[in-house]
Amino acid sequence: MPGPDRVLTMLDAAGTALALGLGVALLGSTASAAEPALGTPPSYAAEHTVTDGPNHDAVDLRIWVPDLEAGDVPQGLTVLNDQVYVGTYREDRAGPEDCRIHRFDARTGALTGSADVPAACSHAGGLAVAGGRLFLADSWALIEIDPDALFDPQRRANGVLRRVSLRFPLRGSFAAGTADGLWIGEYKRSSGAGIRFVPLAAIDAADPVAGLGPDAIAREIPAPVRAQGATIGPDGTLWVSASSSQFGRLYRLDPATGAVLGEYPAPVGSEDLGFDSQGRLWTVSEAGAAKYRNWPAFHPFVMRLRPEALR
Repeated sequence: MPGPDRVLTMLDAAGTALALGLGVALLGSTASAAEPALGTPPSYAAEHTVTDGPNHDAVDLRIWVPDLEAGDVPQGLTVLNDQVYVGTYREDRAGPEDCRIHRFDARTGALTGSADVPAACSHAGGLAVAGGRLFLADSWALIEIDPDALFDPQRRANGVLRRVSLRFPLRGSFAAGTADGLWIGEYKRSSGAGIRFVPLAAIDAADPVAGLGPDAIAREIPAPVRAQGATIGPDGTLWVSASSSQFGRLYRLDPATGAVLGEYPAPVGSEDLGFDSQGRLWTVSEAGAAKYRNWPAFHPFVMRLRPEALR
C-alpha cells in the first residue's frame, strides 16, 4: 500500500486529470454534445469523430448532407417558404451538369427532395431568393430555378427558367437576395474581394449570352477574406460566412457601407447562409465531404443555429 504522501500525490493527479477532462468537454473541441444528426451518414463517417466548432451551443439541429458517399460537396444554401435548399457539386460527374439541390423542411429537418440541376453548372456556390424567385450563383453564371418544377419528376427538365453569364467583376461565388435584387459576392484568399448589388430589373433585361457585367452593378461593398456565403437577416443586415479548413467565421455587415456590426466564430468549412421564418440561421459545412476528409474538422452537416446564442 502506498504511503500517505503517495496517496495525496495520486489524488492530486486524478483531480487534475478530471479537471482537464471537464475543461475539454466544456470547450467542445472534439466530440459533439448535440442531439444525434438527422439523415444518413456516409460509410466513411465510421473512420472519423464528429467535431464541434465554436458556438456549437447555438446549433439546435444537424442533418447529414445527402449523397456524401457519392462525392457531393455542399456549397449554396437558402430558405424559401420554410424549405431549406442546399446546393452541391460532384467533380467526377460526366458532362457539364455537375450540380444537385437538396430540399429540407425548416421545421423538422426532414429531407423533402433531391434533384439534379438540368443546366451547365459546376460549383453551385450560392443559392439566394430575390423577389420570391430562386437563383443559383455558379461562378461565371447566374441560374434562375423554378423549385416546383425542379422537384416534380414530370417537370424536372423545365426546372431551369434562365441561365445568364456573369462578366468581370461579377463573379458568383455566393449570393444573397432582397426584394428587388441580388448581392453577388466573390471569394478571395486575400483582401480585395467585393459583394456587388445587381437589381432584378438588370437581371431580367440582360442578354443570356452577353450576360451581366459592370454596368449592371448598382453598388458595392468589400467582402471579408475567404467569404463563402451570405444572406439578409431579419433586421436587414447582411450576414456573410467566411471559412477554410482551419476556421469558420460569421460577419454581420451594414449593407450600405460594409461596416462590420458583429463577428462570431463559426464551424470550420461553413458555406452559404439563410434565415427561416422563425429567424433561425441555417448554414452548411463542407468539412467532412469526401473531397476534404483529410481536414482536422469533421462535421458535414446542414445546421440550424439560434442567432441570439452566438457569442
